[in-house]
Parts: sequence; C-alpha cells; structure tokens
Amino acid sequence: MRRHRSYYRVAGIDLRREMQRLRALRMFADGPLARSSPELKIRRASRRPNRLGFAVPDEWRLSVTAYPEIRPGDALETLLHELVHLHVGRRRGGHAWHGRVFKDTLARAMAEAYGIKLRPRNSLHGAYAEALEQRRRRVGAQLELPLADGIAA
Repeated sequence: MRRHRSYYRVAGIDLRREMQRLRALRMFADGPLARSSPELKIRRASRRPNRLGFAVPDEWRLSVTAYPEIRPGDALETLLHELVHLHVGRRRGGHAWHGRVFKDTLARAMAEAYGIKLRPRNSLHGAYAEALEQRRRRVGAQLELPLADGIAA
C-alpha cells in the first residue's frame, strides 16, 4: 500500500526517511536490515499509550505510535528501539526481548546514529529520548543529528 508522505511524519520527523538512514548504520551492515526495509506503520493515539511501538520480526514490520505532545526524541528513540528488535530478534531465556544483547545493541546504535552515549539500567522508554531532547535544546531547535531528519520541534 502506498501512503502519502505525511503519514510518516511524527513530531516533525519523516520516520520512513529516518528509518532508511538508520538501516545504513555500520552496525546493521551484516544483518537483515541492510538487505531489506521492514514495513513501517504509524499508529495514531489520542493520548500517550503504554506501548509506544512494537516490532514483529516474523512479519518484518514495526510500528511507532504518534500521540499528542510526542517529542522528536521520543519518536527517534522508539523507531531505533524497534529497529534493534528486528536486528536482534527474540532471544532465549527470561529476558527474551530486552536482555543484555538487546541493550548492548541499542546502546551501540544510539551512539552511532546520534552520538548519544548512555547505558540505562533498563530498556524502558525515556532515557535516550531525554538525552536526544537535551541535545536538541543545547544546540537549538534547528538541530539535525547526524542521521536525524528535521529534528525541529
């Protein structure tokens, strides 16, 4: 299905375009993201949901939820988080989705994509988003992170 480009615009960012840029990260070069683009769906919600995004590796798709007052950092963090899920897949054990491999990979991806060097204790949404927003405030509203498109508020 072909969608109008405005469908992919969340918090001033074209998430489809940003997804294509993120797929080109060196860390994804030997994985499935380098070979094919997953389907990206944008869900629209009237308030902030509990689930900001999700990935379905078996169907090679991901979803990001747009909601009122979503910040650019929130959208970018969610998009990259879900791309890392597609790259890593589900692991065995008690931390199948958000275990050590996932956390290490997400930290590397954030550093490579946006220069954000953090190691949050958990994989809950927020730490990377806040770092992205702080960086945006320091540099100004017109900031374009190394791979981010239109990070303006």
